[in-house]
Amino acid sequence: MKKILFISLINDYLTAEKPNSPKGTIFLRFPSLALANIAALTPKNYKIKVIDEQISPVDFNLNPDLVAITVNTSVSKRAYEIGDIFKKKGVKVVFGGFHPALMPKESLKHSDAIIIGDAEGSWQELLNDFEKGRLKSKYISDQDISLDIKTPKWEIFKGFGYINTNFVETSRGCTHNCKFCSTSPFYNHKHRTRPIKDVIRDIKKVKSFPKKFIFFVDDNIICDKKYAKKLFKALIPLKIIWISQATTDIGEDEELVKLASLSGCGGLFLGFDSISRSNLIDMSKNHNKIDNYKKTVKLLHKYGIVIEAGFIFGFDNDKKENFKETLKFLTETEIESFLAMYLTPIPGTKIYDDYKKEKRLLTYDYSKYDFRHNVIKPKNMTPEEIYNGINWISSEFNSKKRMAKRTIKRFFYFIKNPSIKSLLQFIGTLAINLAFRNRIKNLSKDGTFPRDFRNI
Repeated sequence: MKKILFISLINDYLTAEKPNSPKGTIFLRFPSLALANIAALTPKNYKIKVIDEQISPVDFNLNPDLVAITVNTSVSKRAYEIGDIFKKKGVKVVFGGFHPALMPKESLKHSDAIIIGDAEGSWQELLNDFEKGRLKSKYISDQDISLDIKTPKWEIFKGFGYINTNFVETSRGCTHNCKFCSTSPFYNHKHRTRPIKDVIRDIKKVKSFPKKFIFFVDDNIICDKKYAKKLFKALIPLKIIWISQATTDIGEDEELVKLASLSGCGGLFLGFDSISRSNLIDMSKNHNKIDNYKKTVKLLHKYGIVIEAGFIFGFDNDKKENFKETLKFLTETEIESFLAMYLTPIPGTKIYDDYKKEKRLLTYDYSKYDFRHNVIKPKNMTPEEIYNGINWISSEFNSKKRMAKRTIKRFFYFIKNPSIKSLLQFIGTLAINLAFRNRIKNLSKDGTFPRDFRNI
């Protein structure tokens, strides 16, 4: 029986130093659905072992026949190190994920093969070639075909200590063409949906407690609004509670929001990205309409959906005032959670090519391309001003006083609207706020945040 080692990587500061000694907070520790999908495609005559570097370090004394690693840009350096070590031992190494697809030549220097696009179809072909000793360097999926996805093999994560592994996808890709986004080029600027019956099949087979809690990992669950409405209607009888990601234009369709709520939507991550209209125009993010931001938040709150807001700083039209204006927006709208990110040009995207051509990239160390380090020369601010601004807004939003106010609001919402959903929303709001405070403390150790943030 041949042995396959699946490896999930994490940034340095979250890498476990000892076996079964997880790093980071459990509320921000997630499994790789990609590995569960690949495991489901793997024939039973293979023995699978999974290592998540946030749980345990890679054991190089292992002797697998094949190593498969999912690679994004920020962990590519680590993936290359692991790939080189196993290749020297004569082990075949395969990379998949966004970075190899967008940077194939570089990735193939450290692997024997890469999968570009979906694993479905490509992984089976790769294994057949591997068994015959004629592995090709590239396996490219046909992304024009329908999404015929097997039920993920979540059981590979048993004993890993994740708080939940009920990760399900309803679609892949996005039709929007934001310049800084790597999702669109990875999926050839397409959005494909799964048969709703298959989504329901997977929901009924999830493993983690509580089985009624589902994380839809779609990049934009409402990209195809007609499909989303059909999906939400089909979910209502299941009585699940779910969270996912969406674009801010969800607020333009109240029926869509109402159906999301009725189907069990407890929370959404929304990419607001900027409160500057010129920034959004420059980044081709035309579906974000700043005049509707407050309306969107109000509408989601009306239907009992909590929000995590994502904002990016470092755009060409950003100035120091943007931080105060963003905090004012977050305060006035009473958004429950907030993530501040640095503008990060991912290799393979339009914005990366532009910044490289303009010689505005500060480093080619891809381990810094994790949205928590500044890697560019901004136009209207210095790198230090961006650093100070993100430190300030992160500490202000996550202060004990503001966190307590948000959590108390959620508690009283639960008291007025008692249900399992509102209880989980209260617990989730408290947990995610504590998790972000804890992450800030951890990141103060490596200089991402100032050292005195250890005491916030």
